[in-house]
Amino acid sequence: MEKDIPLKIEILTSKEDDRYRITTPREIDFFLQNLVKNASRIALYASESDDFILTTLLKADATGLWLEQSRNPHENMRLLKNERLIFVSSHAQIKLQFISGKATLSTLEGQPALFLPFPKSLHRLQRREYYRLTAPVENPLNCVIPHAEKSAFHEATIMDISGGGVGLTCTEQDTLLAPGKRYTNCRISLPDIGELNGTIEVKNLVVLSTPDGRTLRRAGCEFRGLDGAAMILLQRYVTAMQRNRNDPP
Repeated sequence: MEKDIPLKIEILTSKEDDRYRITTPREIDFFLQNLVKNASRIALYASESDDFILTTLLKADATGLWLEQSRNPHENMRLLKNERLIFVSSHAQIKLQFISGKATLSTLEGQPALFLPFPKSLHRLQRREYYRLTAPVENPLNCVIPHAEKSAFHEATIMDISGGGVGLTCTEQDTLLAPGKRYTNCRISLPDIGELNGTIEVKNLVVLSTPDGRTLRRAGCEFRGLDGAAMILLQRYVTAMQRNRNDPP
């Protein structure tokens, strides 16, 4: 069972600010639309104080965001007096946070709402271990790894995948994967999502014995330097697989 992410403001160092900041409107919109779809809880803080309301995001488009007003009009007025608000929520066990300017009163489909301008940037705060998804047994995922000095390539079966890396299986005789080595231009085709391209680094190699007597090796690999577009593809795949597994047959 997934644990709720505490909706507390996180103060970032300058290094963390650069590392976790997303600035592409398309990527920001992807996370905001998921908050709308899932009716995710949102804490809207007045500046960096402890004064906040719990709300939900009703709609998001290129012009801005519409949030549910508090049932307490005094809480709404306290927020409206602030020139700087902090929006905190979570998506797929990852905290989302951004700073906004002044909120204004608005309506959406005839109902009262708070309006915020579309954020210029958003922080996707992933400090804890990534959620690791076990890859499907039927129609398994493969990681295509080019040979360094040849036009040939090697395909390894993916056992699990996350935003942090992949677990690969290979035969005992396979000498391609070695701990500490990096492999560039690796390709993973994510069904109905797209193709991910990136670099993997082998962190560990474990020998496994199968029930039929075969010996396999499991390579724990870490993604290196994935760009925002690749992370979006991964997040979409993980979210889609979680949704499919939770839906009743």
